[in-house]
Amino acid sequence: MKSNRPIDLPLSQVISVNRSPIAIASILHRISGIILFLLIPVMLWILQNSLASPESFATVFDNVLVRFLAWIFVAAIAYHFVMGIKHLFADMGMNEELKSGRTASMVSFVIAAILVVASFVWVMF
Repeated sequence: MKSNRPIDLPLSQVISVNRSPIAIASILHRISGIILFLLIPVMLWILQNSLASPESFATVFDNVLVRFLAWIFVAAIAYHFVMGIKHLFADMGMNEELKSGRTASMVSFVIAAILVVASFVWVMF
């Protein structure tokens, strides 16, 4: 008798089997959430150091690595927000068909890409 229990697959195999924009958006949404979770303590430490004095603020944000981490954080927030809105629409019953789901994913990717590039310009320059 064949068991109908779910099988735990590695992420690489899941991505190779299902390359639809819907699946990629969902997986990247989870990854951006993990990145946000891991960067919160780092960003709080940077905030604490930058608020010590006006001189410390200038020295903290003169560092390119700190600005790069801030950009990663802002970009992850932007992506997570856009894909979260897409998921909320899907939870309300919109974009449940394959074609409309792919369209919504591609539109969300474009909006997220624009926000990521805009955040790069904002944080780094």
